[in-house]
Amino acid sequence: MTLHSLQEEFVDAMRSYTATVNVISAQHSGKKQAMTATSVASLSLDPPSMLISVNKEASIHNILGKNRAFCINVLSPTQIDLAELCSNEEEEERFEKGNWGSYKDIPYNEDSVINIFCNCFDLFNQSTHSVFFGEVTKIIKSGDSVPLIYHDGKYIK
Repeated sequence: MTLHSLQEEFVDAMRSYTATVNVISAQHSGKKQAMTATSVASLSLDPPSMLISVNKEASIHNILGKNRAFCINVLSPTQIDLAELCSNEEEEERFEKGNWGSYKDIPYNEDSVINIFCNCFDLFNQSTHSVFFGEVTKIIKSGDSVPLIYHDGKYIK
């Protein structure tokens, strides 16, 4: 099996995963960034911690870092436009639409199902991506309980 075909098989296998759609948001030195992500997972309960995986070429990558804060915004089924905006549009346009607020200088989307604020306590670089480990510092949960999900290249409400 060639590397190229293994990568193709890997992409196909990952499309079979069903994942919650999130927007990662952060700010550093006055510059805000947001990125749509499905590579988000809980890490531990004690202390409550999360991890996110970010491509090193993503504009938010340089905003994130050890001892820097970020927010995981779990999107609702009504936020497909925000998911698309934060994956396709220019960075400055990502905060022009939607209901954005700020908590301790961390931008967050007020219409999301859940906002999980984290402080990055460590990171790990692996090839094209970095994994950021964040200790949870605050959670805001709306009344909604059903998140937007992504499967086989499509959003599912």
